[in-house]
Amino acid sequence: MNYQVASNELNIFLENDIYSQEILFKCFYWYGKSYAVNISKSDDHFIVNLKPLTKEALGDTEWINLINMIKQDLIDFKLRDIVNKETQVIRELIVAKAFAYGEKDGDPDTEITDPVGFVPKFENNE
Repeated sequence: MNYQVASNELNIFLENDIYSQEILFKCFYWYGKSYAVNISKSDDHFIVNLKPLTKEALGDTEWINLINMIKQDLIDFKLRDIVNKETQVIRELIVAKAFAYGEKDGDPDTEITDPVGFVPKFENNE
């Protein structure tokens, strides 16, 4: 990650073989409350441009804090993407099992009872 601060805006250059467009949009969505965010793509990297929505110029400390926060957020969203990809098959199997129709392993081993005296009638019982 390379960055450049000039005329009260931050340009961040991110390699597109490390970060996907989806990761960047998920990450920088949260900055839209305080900054105008523009994400563009070149041949080998993304360019993220952040401009404060207020007219006040940010100081060096504020830019450094922002850059550190962005680095942490990029790590967070990249890790979420990795975990999502690694667990995709397991999640699909869980959903498939949850919605499987008619896969019953026989009748339950317990007797059906009701504490208020309801006695269920089955087709083969009278």
